[in-house]
Amino acid sequence: MRIKASQWTFGLTILLAVVTLAFPLALFGQPPEPAVPLADGFRTPILAFEFATRASDLAFLQGEAGAEMRAHMRHVQFLDWFFPVAYAGMAASFFMGMALRGNFLALIGVGLALATIPADWQENAAMNAILDEFENPICNESNIPPERREDYVLRDCLGEDAFADAAPEYELVSFALDSLIPVKVEILRIDTWIKWGLIGAYAAWLAILFFLAKRRLLAIPPALAALSVAACWIAVSTGLGAEIMAELMSLVLIPFMLTFPVAAVMYVLGHKKRRR
Repeated sequence: MRIKASQWTFGLTILLAVVTLAFPLALFGQPPEPAVPLADGFRTPILAFEFATRASDLAFLQGEAGAEMRAHMRHVQFLDWFFPVAYAGMAASFFMGMALRGNFLALIGVGLALATIPADWQENAAMNAILDEFENPICNESNIPPERREDYVLRDCLGEDAFADAAPEYELVSFALDSLIPVKVEILRIDTWIKWGLIGAYAAWLAILFFLAKRRLLAIPPALAALSVAACWIAVSTGLGAEIMAELMSLVLIPFMLTFPVAAVMYVLGHKKRRR
């Protein structure tokens, strides 16, 4: 019996689903207890990092007290170079299976899912750049290329006594022109929402495809996932309940991700029954 191309893609969906589940369950591990409380009531360090909106939100990663947490984040960031290939590849494989069954609108989902992979990698690069600066601050002019010395204000490398008698306006300017951390946090914020926006987009598209295919129960988890991403964006943008919505969004994504292997099995079994 010849196996159809769509069955291969649905089989790949199931395989990548197992890999996707293995990452958070077996590889990421339990984060250490933060030495400094996470900003705005966050409970999960990686979410507090991803959704930071200002440099002060990352106090739990700074200094000697944050060394253990930074080491954990390095471990998570290393694994996260492979994680998007698993979860986005799973989604892309499923969309491709639908397309091979004649639903060519699913090709849009393939593109959205695959675009998530470089978006996630870019977010990782932004997070690693912040960790690099926390661990290796530039503390003297000899470390700075002459042509760039005017771009740096080395406030992070000075003791608190350096600003003890400073005028308020000088201290305010020193914060505004601090190291590149504030700029990097803003870059991270943009990269984070590009990634989550793509995840929300292909979740919404999957819900639409299931609804059109009259598989309305399967449409519920992706629809809720898309709504949770939108609600989280609103919460973070307004500063109202950001930590609650981010944590809730991460939970809602679990049944959404499980939808892919469950639907893949249903499509394969449904196809076999029709052949009989």
